[in-house]
Amino acid sequence: MLLNCIDVCKDYYRGKLSVPVLKNVNFQVESGEYIAIMGPSGSGKTTLMNLIGCLDVPTSGQCILNGEDLSRQSSRKMAIIRNRVLGFVFQQADLLPGLTALENVALPLLYRGTGKRERRERAAEMLRKVGLEDRMEFLPNQLSGGQCQRVAIARAIVGAPKLLLADEPTGALDSKSGEQVMRLFRQLNGEGITIIMITHSMEVAREADKILFIRDGVLTEAGEEGIQS
Repeated sequence: MLLNCIDVCKDYYRGKLSVPVLKNVNFQVESGEYIAIMGPSGSGKTTLMNLIGCLDVPTSGQCILNGEDLSRQSSRKMAIIRNRVLGFVFQQADLLPGLTALENVALPLLYRGTGKRERRERAAEMLRKVGLEDRMEFLPNQLSGGQCQRVAIARAIVGAPKLLLADEPTGALDSKSGEQVMRLFRQLNGEGITIIMITHSMEVAREADKILFIRDGVLTEAGEEGIQS
């Protein structure tokens, strides 16, 4: 099992008032799964993604990722897990504007201390994988929105993550670019990368093998009818 969330609760505080955001969340993710999480704004889905992504810790309960209890790790260890176990794709590509596509993709390897030659070789391989072998030396402002998102995906997978976290990865794209990104996700999942994706789109969610629904901090596995209600 790659991820096991056990009775996870997360509270935030407004002054002395405790506001529960996640309520006894339980779910497991096996290696190779492709899971979509849907829910309205304020439902807790981004908070859950932050916990899984080692950006926050639960108030109570456990998130065990790749054998590590995330609630018990130092900030330094959490950063190492983010770099070596996880890959992130957000709604906006968030590329560094002064770096080429190749340099943007190579960044996670730079933070690992990987040598320059190997960084460039692996980054080039990932750009070929996402169909941008002819755009390696382009700056972000020379690329379309869909191309920037594919660069971001290449950056997310260059370190061979065990889990790819995607937060509304098609939300800022036109329909054609969104379809290209979803085909790429399906390809990556077919190659063994585990994916957890947040989306508001049922069409996008259907690409996943399993759809989970979160409302008022409660996570359930639901059929399409339950999600639409």
